[in-house]
Amino acid sequence: MCKNTIMDPEPVVILDPETPYTLDNVYYQILVAGKGLFTSDEVLYTHPESQPTVKDFAKSPGYFNEAFTAAMKKLGRVGVKTGNLGEIRRDCTAFNDPETS
Repeated sequence: MCKNTIMDPEPVVILDPETPYTLDNVYYQILVAGKGLFTSDEVLYTHPESQPTVKDFAKSPGYFNEAFTAAMKKLGRVGVKTGNLGEIRRDCTAFNDPETS
């Protein structure tokens, strides 16, 4: 997507044009309709392991909200590592090499 103004140099891509500022299940309805913006989004619906979840989220705002709430509660218990207890990865898929750190 092209940059929209000089004041805002970062491009913005709306994944849910129907309710872009609302946390709801419309994103999943868009996937079921075959209108996902990215290939990675479409795979959520076309892959047999994730398709049932996408369908359930698309059909039921309540189910989506319950699952989102549960996920946020779990994420809130993860904790933040500080100092030497953690590291900021150069590549999120692998630990940093201690030889080059």
